[in-house]
Amino acid sequence: MGNCCHGRRGQTQIRSPAVNYVQITEEQRLQMLDRIGVDSVDQLYATLPPQCLLGHPLDLPPAQSELQLQNSLHRLGAANRPAGSPDLACFLGAGAYDHFIPATVNSLTAKGEFVTAYTPYQAEASQGALQAFFEFQTQIARLTGLDVANASLYEGATAVAEAVLMAISVSARRHVLVGETLHPHYRQVLESYLSDLPAELVPLAQTGGRIDEQTVRDALDGDTACLVIQSPNVYGQIEDWSALFAAAHKQDRTLTIAVPNPIACALLKRPGDCGADIAAGEGQPLGIPLQYGGPYLGLFAARRHLMRKLPGRLVGQTVDGDGRRGFCLTLQTREQHIRGAKATSNVCTNQGLLALRATVYLSAMGKQGLRDAALQCYHKAHYAASKITALDGYQLAHDGPFFHEFMVDCPVYAQSIIDAGRQRDIAPGIDCAKLGIGNENQLLIAVTEKRTAGQIDQLCALLQETNC
Repeated sequence: MGNCCHGRRGQTQIRSPAVNYVQITEEQRLQMLDRIGVDSVDQLYATLPPQCLLGHPLDLPPAQSELQLQNSLHRLGAANRPAGSPDLACFLGAGAYDHFIPATVNSLTAKGEFVTAYTPYQAEASQGALQAFFEFQTQIARLTGLDVANASLYEGATAVAEAVLMAISVSARRHVLVGETLHPHYRQVLESYLSDLPAELVPLAQTGGRIDEQTVRDALDGDTACLVIQSPNVYGQIEDWSALFAAAHKQDRTLTIAVPNPIACALLKRPGDCGADIAAGEGQPLGIPLQYGGPYLGLFAARRHLMRKLPGRLVGQTVDGDGRRGFCLTLQTREQHIRGAKATSNVCTNQGLLALRATVYLSAMGKQGLRDAALQCYHKAHYAASKITALDGYQLAHDGPFFHEFMVDCPVYAQSIIDAGRQRDIAPGIDCAKLGIGNENQLLIAVTEKRTAGQIDQLCALLQETNC
């Protein structure tokens, strides 16, 4: 808006000052180019191949006023259909789920001192942040049934990769046994991590959507560093962690890595109770919205004897000289100024804000509330499965136990069901072929505590009508 001022005769005049919001003026740009020794910005890119250059101006719309721009962005935003919207029946899953988030999570974590927080470098001066991370570690250790948890990692896939790197370092071995029931995106990230290392990824074939104990026994050898098993796995099936990990431990120094769903940990046996040495996975279900695929939260917990090899940061509780409770940064496995080349991990930060969301979520839900949410997921998913399998042409792809996600064999292409659902405000699931875990006629369906019986009935009606 322009400035208002009064003329000599009382008339109101509107002036539009020429304000340049560009950081660098043209004069400054020329001075910089002159100091560099070139005549134009184009000369800076002269060594690039022609095919890497645009060759024409950007196709941008005409400039708009601030009001016009706000209205344009509002119209664009109104076209979005967020998966977590109350108007959309969301049955999407495969690692990112539409769970209920108590209002207190948004209310507390939206405070300015939390939103702007970064991982502390002058740690002891950041008592509030350290306490929040300490509480987070405590909750994740309890949730996984393990002794110690770090102050978070980036997301599930890299958390699993860090767990494998730690196992290779601790065991001094090279073979990594990975169930094919691990999420394919996690496997891709793991393959990237191991591609330039003296390590070998050994895939374990699935049978009926699960990993068989004998398959693990046959793959074990004297150079096996670890076994990686996700449960519930990418098919939604519950693996027998206890039997698989017991088989792996028969090989001396072989570590076991569980990839859990944190909500399922409130209902099923925890990784630590099943013999896991390490638990690593995705924390998105713990009070974090789907938010277009990220950012998310990496969880990492382990047994006490592995503590000094933990990636990332570990916050501890202590007392000061006056006996007052305080918090300190106890371990940092990778810090340029501390460990350098001796670092056991490249991770040097944490997802502070999202770890805080998980902390507030777990505190608000409590032990019983989290179990209630898990129970609702379980029962609603099984109700949905029973309704779907009663439809002509639809059946479960696997007959093993599942938590809140299951794969369905459909009589039509999964994509045609997804396209039809889009017209009815239903996200019916994920095309298994596109995810890389099945064929074009298979649909992966997830049912959380947010889904109602009415929405499940709408899904069934969609499946039935698509088959007609």
